[in-house]
Amino acid sequence: MALKLLYTADLHGNKEFYKRLLKKAEDTNIDAIVIGGDLCPRNGSTIQEKIKNQKIFLEKFMLPLFKNFKKKNENKEIYATMGNDDFRINLDILENAEKNKILKSIHNKSIKLNKNLDIAGYSFVNPTPFRLKDWEKLDFEGDKASQQLFLEEVRSIEKENGTIEEDLEELKKLSNPKKTIYVIHAPPLNTKLDIITAGVHVGSKAVREFIEKEQPLLTLHGHIHESPKMSGYWQDKIGNTTCINVGSSYPEDKLNCVIVDVYDLNNIKYFELE
Repeated sequence: MALKLLYTADLHGNKEFYKRLLKKAEDTNIDAIVIGGDLCPRNGSTIQEKIKNQKIFLEKFMLPLFKNFKKKNENKEIYATMGNDDFRINLDILENAEKNKILKSIHNKSIKLNKNLDIAGYSFVNPTPFRLKDWEKLDFEGDKASQQLFLEEVRSIEKENGTIEEDLEELKKLSNPKKTIYVIHAPPLNTKLDIITAGVHVGSKAVREFIEKEQPLLTLHGHIHESPKMSGYWQDKIGNTTCINVGSSYPEDKLNCVIVDVYDLNNIKYFELE
């Protein structure tokens, strides 16, 4: 038995990366594509312009591209979730695309991959120093937010209450964690997957605690682009759980991705698509 996933994250609206990803999916014997957040570009001079540009990107480029792919590859599913650089007000575009069978929008959901396994998504990250706060929450109640680079906060939608810890407690009720693949944009703290250029670990404490406690089969992350270069690794283990963050090669023109057979986690293949 095999169940092969082509996984990437942090495409940030790079159209060529999307095209390369779908070509790899067409040329390879995979069952599904999984994209773990930061789907959209951030171009625009005002917040409203940035929101509009992301909406246009999703509706006029990404979804038509996926729709065309699905027509030719009916048996290959696409699972996607947003990341902290995506404006949350546009999430309904993904939800509508799911209704139209173009993709599966997996934030705060658990969806059957096959009769034995599920896939679940989660987009929120622990606080960053950046302005956009649509997809940020504290790890635990009583935590303090990180030092900010800007005085203002930007949100495209009303702040959602709660913590990452509380959300993951609810998410785990939707399927058996040990038989679930979790696509969580934030990587777990103090791993080979969460190291920024300064050499500091900035991942999520709550995500790490969740993995330590629940020991899911596999977790897929993104968010910290440079971590694989800083640590020299794009995967790590927490107990029995395999954790992956493929990172980003930006500004190099390479799309980082992996092909994972979830029934053979000792044989994960890493690619940089040029």
